[in-house]
Amino acid sequence: MTNRLAIGAEIFEIAPAMTKKVLNAGLGKPMPLDEETIKREVDNGADWSSASVFVLGGIRKGDDGKPRFQIRFVSHVDGDLGQELRKYIGKYKGFRFKFFRSTHNAYDRECQIYHDFKPRENTQHPTKPKHTKFLCPVPECSEAQ
Repeated sequence: MTNRLAIGAEIFEIAPAMTKKVLNAGLGKPMPLDEETIKREVDNGADWSSASVFVLGGIRKGDDGKPRFQIRFVSHVDGDLGQELRKYIGKYKGFRFKFFRSTHNAYDRECQIYHDFKPRENTQHPTKPKHTKFLCPVPECSEAQ
């Protein structure tokens, strides 16, 4: 059994083993990464804060040949999320995001997603925000000490 997520007109299936992790990522629903969606959901969204976390994803075929949404990159932004997302239009098909009330909470979530999903296009651990002494919230991580 698989769970389904809609991104635009396309339906993606999430393998049961990943469903709990995907839901626990604590980010919004997957959406198409295009100008219209960024304007509607990010720039003109009801909730807005300067601290945010986003994931970018692609589509891959599962063992059963059906498409799957796959988190390939995670990052956080202290500033204009819409401007940052626009840099990736055409490179990724979809995204998810969440605004946070503090930079610290955003960094913690970014680290948790990095460790849970190990996105292949994140070549190193997330960098802590400038002028902070934040530590990774994952106890097993070398950045947590």
